Amino acid sequence: DGVSVLTASFDGTAKLWNAESGACVRTFGGHSRGIRCAAFSPCGALVLTASRDATAKLWDSLTGQCLKTFSGHDNWVSSASFSPDGTRMLTASCDGTARIWDIGTRACLETLDGHDRINSASFSGNGTAVLTASSDGTARLWDLAAGEFA
Repeated sequence: DGVSVLTASFDGTAKLWNAESGACVRTFGGHSRGIRCAAFSPCGALVLTASRDATAKLWDSLTGQCLKTFSGHDNWVSSASFSPDGTRMLTASCDGTARIWDIGTRACLETLDGHDRINSASFSGNGTAVLTASSDGTARLWDLAAGEFA
């Protein structure tokens, strides 16, 4: 909307701010450890948070209600983002995996395994590939249609 700013904090909360007034509009609380990343969905209706508690959470941006807690990683969730069309989300973890989740069903669609610790991950602009970057000194491009990486 051009007016809202989303921040993540090591106090376990994410906050939605009005950039014009500087006022905190909403607090998303519920992680047991610090939040490393927070992102808006493309339409702005959802917020995604990634935490050191090894979970990601999906939130309603208008009400602040937690819609789902995503578990499955064995270490910090270091990165979280939405696909460009807003139908999937991507989490990456220090456990060396990235996971693609379906927003509608909330199910894990794919686990990308092949790194030591993943620091960040993102979808390509058209959503057909994922790029992961790791503390093992590598970056990998995953072709989602083929299930392979280059």
